[in-house]
Amino acid sequence: MSSRDEIGAAAPHDPERSDRQLAWLRDSCRGRSVLDLGCGDGRVAAAVAAEASRYVAVDCDAVALARCAAVCEQIEVLEADMVRPPLKGDRFESVLCLGNTFCLLWDVDVAVEAMRHWRALLSRDGFLVLDDIPQNLWPEVAEGRWINGVADEDGMQLVWAPDDAVMVIRRGSDIDQGEPNFRDTEQPMRVWTAGALRLAARLAGFAPPEHHPEGGVLILRPATPASPA
Repeated sequence: MSSRDEIGAAAPHDPERSDRQLAWLRDSCRGRSVLDLGCGDGRVAAAVAAEASRYVAVDCDAVALARCAAVCEQIEVLEADMVRPPLKGDRFESVLCLGNTFCLLWDVDVAVEAMRHWRALLSRDGFLVLDDIPQNLWPEVAEGRWINGVADEDGMQLVWAPDDAVMVIRRGSDIDQGEPNFRDTEQPMRVWTAGALRLAARLAGFAPPEHHPEGGVLILRPATPASPA
């Protein structure tokens, strides 16, 4: 399975990568308070919540959030925008944005705003965890597997912005090779490169991302103590 298939919300990673990541998260989040942003159906919550001292799952999709709540009794659920969840005064030791969810923050300004708010939700020794998008997804682009505008045999079409690492995915009846522009109804996604993510982290007040290949994740720690949320 290629990374292009894995970017989907229901199955963002192949089973082997997902299992490695969940094992790493169970160890890293054990005994910690956890905020899971864009939790979806609960792929991470089902595996990690029992190890955490507190687990709060946030998603704007009420149906997905209900499924997430059903996977584990230990979690608290909050229907809200992950960019700025209404958690003023709360602090978390681990803030997670996984399953390639960070790709949905395709607008760099919005991504930096979100990261600044997440930084303010971290405790003194807290950290933010993102999928290692540059290593997982960017090689697919660099090796020419994500061709612009061409529908493949699996019935998927990628349409890229003409001047940025931003794309939309079209499937089935939505495929239109004669329409190179994004539609208002489509969800753009950014395939974050290492340089772009490092710059966004610095603008948001984080130290450079730390690569943890065993979990397929990046850890971001505040460069200075966080301000109140």
